[in-house]
Amino acid sequence: MTRAFDLIGIDGTSSGWVASMGSSKNKCLSTIIFSENLDSLLSEYPDSVVVIDMPIKLNKRKYLRQCDVLAKRYLGKNFQSSIFIPPLEKVLKCATYSEANMLSRQIVGKGLSKQSWHLKNKISEVQGLSKLSIKMYEGHPECSFKMIKSEPLKAKKKSVLGIFERLDLLKKEGLDPLSTSLKLENNSTIKIDDILDSMVLFLTALRIVEGNHLCLEKTGVSNGDDTGKIFI
Repeated sequence: MTRAFDLIGIDGTSSGWVASMGSSKNKCLSTIIFSENLDSLLSEYPDSVVVIDMPIKLNKRKYLRQCDVLAKRYLGKNFQSSIFIPPLEKVLKCATYSEANMLSRQIVGKGLSKQSWHLKNKISEVQGLSKLSIKMYEGHPECSFKMIKSEPLKAKKKSVLGIFERLDLLKKEGLDPLSTSLKLENNSTIKIDDILDSMVLFLTALRIVEGNHLCLEKTGVSNGDDTGKIFI
């Protein structure tokens, strides 16, 4: 049976995931849904190309992933703060922030940010699925918005100007949340920027299928570490 949706862009919220879903055949965004569980969301669409705003490949021994360094450089100094440093692979298994922070210092000489720790469960959820056969790619919404505009954005995404700026960019690409089927269950944890981020990652998934994407990654010998990639 042919699936109606083969492109999915996903952004995390405090209580789950927002997914923008559509077809590569007609390049159309059809629906935006909310799911508490990533596994149950993706199990219905095993053959889809998925782009998610969450680290997939974690480092083992190196503090910085080269893909994050390149993403910061791509965004420019005014938007670099949207790129966070994810935890090391071993650190993700720690039970408390204190334990994780200490282990990070032991391995790389630097601690773990609270932002990274608060995303621990989300990253773990993605890690569990990354070992399966799902075609899942790591993306970054701010990088994708910049690619669409071909120049730096004017405002931060949570500001009123930033929301309108990003919404205008999506509309120019033929995407409008108000003309899309919304199945968000009146969830108060979902913010407008979560929806816009998932929509732009849907466009990234489309570029991957069409071969028009950009991949930020370390070049040369990796020795099994620093294999993260960010797709734009």
